[in-house]
Amino acid sequence: MGEMTTTKINGMAITEINDGQYRVESNSGNTYTVKYCGSGDGDPEYCALWECDCPAGQYGRTCKHVKAVTALVDEDDD
Repeated sequence: MGEMTTTKINGMAITEINDGQYRVESNSGNTYTVKYCGSGDGDPEYCALWECDCPAGQYGRTCKHVKAVTALVDEDDD
């Protein structure tokens, strides 16, 4: 397995654990797991589906951890 790289976005350290799964250390020092859960390809309003195990994510909200990971993924796609 290759070396894991950590990227900082908005003060959060993001490490890709494996394809589609990331460990995010937030500004508060807590560590959460953000994972890609597929996409709504059949949906006309296409959207990638992400989950985070932080308190906000447990209520189905898009949290800052997911936003940071998607910013990183979008950056990698360029």
